[in-house]
Amino acid sequence: MAEITQMNIILLEHRLDYKAIYGMNLTLYLGANVITTKTIQETMNIISEQNIDLIFINNDAYVQDIANDLFTKMEKNLTTVPLFIIGNTKLNNDLGEKFESNCQLRDVIQSIAKSKSITAKMMSEMDQPAYFPLPMEFIVPGWQTIVEIFIKRSDTYRIAFLAEEIIFSEQLEEQKADGNNQLYVDRDKRLRFVNNITLQMTAKLNDPNMELTERVKVTEVAFQMVMEQARQIGIGDSTMELANSCIESMTSMVKSIPSLDKLLKNILKNTGSYRYKQSLLISYIGSHIIKKTKYPSKTQQEIFAFVSFFHNIGLHKDEYAMIHTDEQLEESNLSEKEKILIERHAIIAARLVTNSGKKNPYEVGIILKQHHGSTKGLGLSNLSPNISHLAMIFIFAQEWTNIVLNFENEERRPNKKQVIETLKRKYDLKGFYNLLPILDTLEL
Repeated sequence: MAEITQMNIILLEHRLDYKAIYGMNLTLYLGANVITTKTIQETMNIISEQNIDLIFINNDAYVQDIANDLFTKMEKNLTTVPLFIIGNTKLNNDLGEKFESNCQLRDVIQSIAKSKSITAKMMSEMDQPAYFPLPMEFIVPGWQTIVEIFIKRSDTYRIAFLAEEIIFSEQLEEQKADGNNQLYVDRDKRLRFVNNITLQMTAKLNDPNMELTERVKVTEVAFQMVMEQARQIGIGDSTMELANSCIESMTSMVKSIPSLDKLLKNILKNTGSYRYKQSLLISYIGSHIIKKTKYPSKTQQEIFAFVSFFHNIGLHKDEYAMIHTDEQLEESNLSEKEKILIERHAIIAARLVTNSGKKNPYEVGIILKQHHGSTKGLGLSNLSPNISHLAMIFIFAQEWTNIVLNFENEERRPNKKQVIETLKRKYDLKGFYNLLPILDTLEL
């Protein structure tokens, strides 16, 4: 086996999802000891205390040219550490290397290895323990692992997460509470593990030849990953990339599935997430309503698909999404804290998405806030005639979805005519009048 001296690498990165992806790659590919920092001062403190081989920075993660500022600070302190920088910087980096913003992470890893005279053969033959340690800080809630992940009890390794399992934050917190700051993966499977995270899921979703049944399942897994990551670490770049792939996958189903009945048969035969089924059905029904409005547009369809995906992002349990009215909420056995969460989930969704730093159409935040009928985003039954046109369409699609999901038995499920009659009775209100005649023209 090749013997490689373990490198000490500082990862200067403040975004949790990127810290996890970069840290995991540096750990698993190079066997490095990765120390994470968020600021120049933290980095300088570590440099003064330890021997550091190099510093890894994504300069695009910061408003300032942090690589240049760090180098200036090191010069003043007569300190020299190679910098490996992704993104734009005015620094002339002779010691390390600079990479374009759109570079492949593997190119950076290979360059770091080359700088230390580590060949691909040496990396593949690296002498590693049977179970390779994964620092807990590099495990992101919402990831799905394709290999078993282990915990260590005395000298015994036990399975903590099964292959294909989605990792939830509560499970990680339980491990930390038990004193487990490291998880482990079989050394022969460690590269499969890191290569599969998020990027594999995005590739699957973008496969145009995927069968419908498989697409329904894969999109559901991606949906759950996004919801968990967004809830725990916010909507970072990689989370939004996966979300966009997921939305595109759902949109392709909306366009290709000829009837609501066919879609229902595909999603009701599995016992997956209620929130996912609800989002997909709302997107499908809403898309058909928009087509029948006076001035339909592609932008409206895209906004609606986005809102359908994210509307329940503040709810981390399916049982919460099954509560549709203020009366049901009041009569539930949930705690006061849970009731407040459900009551405010529309405004929580709007804030999460609008504060993500991503450029989304202005209407997205408005519709998310109004998707239960309140202009203020509070409650489940406060219908206002002053909400936006797309929010009204969303309410119709959401109500239709809730009705059909209540009846998994096809023979008992209300048909299209019965659902439309229910909607007409319930929404015979000011502001909704113009949309009611459209329901009769829908081809679902």
